[in-house]
Amino acid sequence: MLKEIRIPKAVLELVRRELIAHAPLEACGVLIGSEKDGIITVESASPIENIKRSRSSFELDPSRFYELWTEAEKRGKDIVCVYHTHPLTPAMPSQSDRECMQNNPYAWLIAGAGGIRCFIWDNGIRQVDVRES
Repeated sequence: MLKEIRIPKAVLELVRRELIAHAPLEACGVLIGSEKDGIITVESASPIENIKRSRSSFELDPSRFYELWTEAEKRGKDIVCVYHTHPLTPAMPSQSDRECMQNNPYAWLIAGAGGIRCFIWDNGIRQVDVRES
């Protein structure tokens, strides 16, 4: 069971910059790292174009996602988390986020009003502790 996600300060700052730079549209990307004993350790972040260009939803560019997944795998790493921003609402999963989370087995990092939070789908939404590393 996932207990926490450890994210370098530089990665958290990148996500915050993405929130500001793309507002009022949602921004998105992936976090790359590893998971062991219920702890995700993030090493890097890669922004990905939100092909929906929406204020209230996102869709990762699938070709870029695949490229990043392949690159991570070659380095013995994984895509461990999907991140996106809520520039107009709190950092809580929206209804569409909840629906997508059920089919996408990643941790979801959301940056919005009130900070940055992480969630997973575990027979329902469960918040995961975010630790700056």
